[in-house]
Amino acid sequence: MAHLIDSKIFGSSWATPELKALFDDKALVRDWLKIMSVLAETQAEYQLIPNHAATGIKKGIDNLVLDEAFFGEVEQGFRDTNHSLLGLIQAVNKACPDDSGEWLCYGATVQDITDTRMVLILKHFHNCLSHHLANIDDVLIRHCLEHRDTLMCGRTHGQHGLPITFGYKVAGWLDEFHRHSQRLAEILPRLSYGQLAGGVGSLSSLGVHAIEIQRSFCTRLGLSVPSVSWTSSRDRIVEWVNLLALIASTCDRIANEVYNLQRPEIDELREGFVEGNVGSITMPQKRNPELSEHIGTLARIVRNSATQMNEIMVQDHERDGKAWKTEWIVFPEACLAAEKAINLSFQLLSHLSVNVDRMRSNIFSYNDFIFAEAVMLAMAPTLGKQSAHIQVYDLIVKAKKDNIKFKQALLADNTVSKLLGHKKIETIFEVDKLTSYCGVMVDQVLNKVKYEKNV
Repeated sequence: MAHLIDSKIFGSSWATPELKALFDDKALVRDWLKIMSVLAETQAEYQLIPNHAATGIKKGIDNLVLDEAFFGEVEQGFRDTNHSLLGLIQAVNKACPDDSGEWLCYGATVQDITDTRMVLILKHFHNCLSHHLANIDDVLIRHCLEHRDTLMCGRTHGQHGLPITFGYKVAGWLDEFHRHSQRLAEILPRLSYGQLAGGVGSLSSLGVHAIEIQRSFCTRLGLSVPSVSWTSSRDRIVEWVNLLALIASTCDRIANEVYNLQRPEIDELREGFVEGNVGSITMPQKRNPELSEHIGTLARIVRNSATQMNEIMVQDHERDGKAWKTEWIVFPEACLAAEKAINLSFQLLSHLSVNVDRMRSNIFSYNDFIFAEAVMLAMAPTLGKQSAHIQVYDLIVKAKKDNIKFKQALLADNTVSKLLGHKKIETIFEVDKLTSYCGVMVDQVLNKVKYEKNV
């Protein structure tokens, strides 16, 4: 095991098996062979290579058995030549009839094959992530509807701030994920470009019909035709990984919220529990937020991958191996970690347990100080906001010092009781009145998301 992702025990925690398989040797070589066959077919169409060569190459590739012996031969070819593609070309050449194998990858460079394959994989991932995000949207919509008016404590700097609703919190998550869905839709046209331009990207090796060959090659593979070679212009791929980092970070933000609100002293949210799950081999009572933790771990990997990808934006001349080959490690890891984080986030949100009673009781757990702003604003029209702030601040200090309820301190203060009166003070402490616009914002997000999903 060279990497934890390859572990038979732990590997499924770092990538879903279906998508991990896209990056194994068999999938890599299978796709490269398909691209090489399409290339030969296209070149024969424009008489750059003989028709019999394209037919022979296709026949040779179709008859290949991708077994251990074949991969051993390709591996040995790589060791002997120290060239990324030549070992495969030599192995395929042997399988091609007559001299057809001599025309393999005619005029094409390694990066034409590898970049084109990477974009094909990227389109597959794009489709997969779009599906995942749509599913997450649906789960978040359900939580928004169910908890539109579920009261809870809003916190700033980790401390009690003002009352909000859980639906309002979830609406923020939904709105953010919906923007990611928009970003995914917007990025696809920029990503879906094939690569066929030759050694330095000048098309000089593809003959008098180079433009037509390039266009036909890309079209056959379902890809757009670039206006200019992008061998050293990696913004498309870098943008993709940065988008993955954004999406994974939203997953991390939500998971981190669940992680914190699952603390026993808060106990407002809990990951779905499956009997038999064990939090600790020494402390049997532990119910750890394992999903939330692991989403955070995966998101860190994706963000680090984005940092590395940003480095490859700077390249030497028309091709830079030290930058380009960084993608070979970073791109798969970023895709797999991001997809796994999104997959786990769907699981987390689908089975999320919401402790409605605890959410409400926590609002009042800090001596009603959560109503301090409402008291200050009620006094401000008469005293002025700054003076009202000082007055309320002093009363909070007094309530803490004397160990009395905040409301009691207000009622006992002559200035406040004369200014507001007992009835007004009681009204201020009606928590539902402080969250009415939370529901309005939930509705706004739901209406927008539902409308745009149906457009």
